Amino acid sequence: MKRNIILTIALVLAATFQVIADERYQAANELYKTGAYNEAITAYETILGSGVESPEIYYNLGNAYYRNGSLPSAILNYERALLLAPQNNDIRYNLNLAYSQITDKIETVDQFFIAKWFSGIRNAADSDTWAIISIVTFVLFLAGLLFYFFSQSIGLRKLAFFFAIWALISSAITFSYSHTQKQRLIIREYAIVFSPSVTIKSAPQGGGTDLFVLHEGTKVKILQTIDQWHEIMLQDGSVGWMPVSDVEII
Repeated sequence: MKRNIILTIALVLAATFQVIADERYQAANELYKTGAYNEAITAYETILGSGVESPEIYYNLGNAYYRNGSLPSAILNYERALLLAPQNNDIRYNLNLAYSQITDKIETVDQFFIAKWFSGIRNAADSDTWAIISIVTFVLFLAGLLFYFFSQSIGLRKLAFFFAIWALISSAITFSYSHTQKQRLIIREYAIVFSPSVTIKSAPQGGGTDLFVLHEGTKVKILQTIDQWHEIMLQDGSVGWMPVSDVEII
């Protein structure tokens, strides 16, 4: 009895908290619509600071920063929105638009076309969606096995066998997609440069050799961290070290 009361209270509090969050989100949207971008930014950041997050909040926050002329913050929040909703073309479009306006134009190393194709399919859905598809196809695999073992028809048994193999392979692939998308949320490997310009060094120290200069808004991959230095890699494969304070983790 006591346990049920506690559970009921928890559900009521959760529902109340969600209503409050929704009301604050709508209020932030109204501020954005009226052009009060600074106030909208504060409102969206307050919602995120309370522990509530969604691709819509990050996306709208990115739009507010973009309208306010802060490209690094806009890019950061578009990237965070895209992590939660990789299938959303509006987020991807605005992100690419913001990237087109930064100083550094990094040439991307071309992926093998098959890897690029699989990556495109994986990004067509989020982790939860792929997990559901994986479960459904695994159930279909079990159903195929049942038909294979209990069907009296040779033709149906052959069909069930190949169907079960297809379902098992599909379940494994979609499970790997779900796992990859989940890992991208848990392990944040990428960051956005926030300093107007930063010199990338050959070693994790100020006295290291200057390699190249990056500017705000550039996306980097963090390879490792030593003291107050990140070893980073660019999309063209260039590697170097930069201060931790010059980037924000996506």
